Amino acid sequence: MAEDCAMSSLCRSDAFKVTVFVVSVAVMGALLAPPLHALGQWALAKGWFDSGPLASVGDSMERAQITRYFNRALQFSALVLAWPFLRWLGVGGEKGTGWLLLRPNPRRWQHLGFGFALAAGTLLLLGAIYVAIGWYRLHDGAKPLPRLLASALGTGFSVALLEEFLFRGALFALILRTARPLAGLVFLSAFFAVVHFLKPPDGLTIPPIEWHSGFWVLGQIFGQFGDVDFLLAELILLFCVGWVLGWTRLKTGSLWLAIGLHAGWVFGIKLFSAGTRKVAAIDDMLPWAGPNLRVGFNSVVVVCLCGAVLVWLLRRHHPESAFREIPPGKASPQPSNDRSQA
Repeated sequence: MAEDCAMSSLCRSDAFKVTVFVVSVAVMGALLAPPLHALGQWALAKGWFDSGPLASVGDSMERAQITRYFNRALQFSALVLAWPFLRWLGVGGEKGTGWLLLRPNPRRWQHLGFGFALAAGTLLLLGAIYVAIGWYRLHDGAKPLPRLLASALGTGFSVALLEEFLFRGALFALILRTARPLAGLVFLSAFFAVVHFLKPPDGLTIPPIEWHSGFWVLGQIFGQFGDVDFLLAELILLFCVGWVLGWTRLKTGSLWLAIGLHAGWVFGIKLFSAGTRKVAAIDDMLPWAGPNLRVGFNSVVVVCLCGAVLVWLLRRHHPESAFREIPPGKASPQPSNDRSQA
């Protein structure tokens, strides 16, 4: 009887439900990746992306391997499963509590735009330094700049909207129901880093696509944990990104600044990767830099610099501590009426 009660309590716990969600997203993504790949190849063969506004999508699909489809399948799976997961957790269902413990942001467009400009500008400045010192070079065969910008913008904002809703919105609201804000931010930043590290390694030799190819990709992902330098260089960066994004959500009580920052960082990574080619060997750059702007301690410095700028800018308009206690079921306190700063 005691064992049955313990098992029942475990199955009702939030930790168990989050674990089920993560495993379900991974399995669903692995199952969907091969049919999505087949659908993409069929659409290319039919000429659906030969011209028009979707031509840039067609260029990406022609180069995409099963690993890219796996990433998109994971995002799609997370989006599809998000609503039933939230209902299962009971997040955001009570009237008068504020949606996901968030509050309206009268400066939402200012926060969105400034966050994007700060993140993208500083990261691309780092990329320009890499080109200047010879670690990277401009890609002569790159697509026209307008198409590169459109593709990077689309990816940046689609990823930012989805992930900020899931991580800093739904999951953070769940965590704050039972944990102090500081402890919750540490946990969420670590969780964000581990989840984002679970991506296919570059340069894989892809075998013929079968129905189980998505699970093969999963196996390759977990095999990366043997590379300690790469592991530390990327995990530390991802933790710092998660910390800055989570801190802005706590400080402003909304997701707009976090969405802008997240979109800017993804935009910078995508634009730099599409417009340049690596010259130096990876071993010569690690742990300071890596195969893209997402890896390396130099990128950690850039992210931390963005965080320091935000601390300085938000100190007047949001004088309250980011780690103030939020009573269960209550939205974040309203900000002061001082509108002199962002």
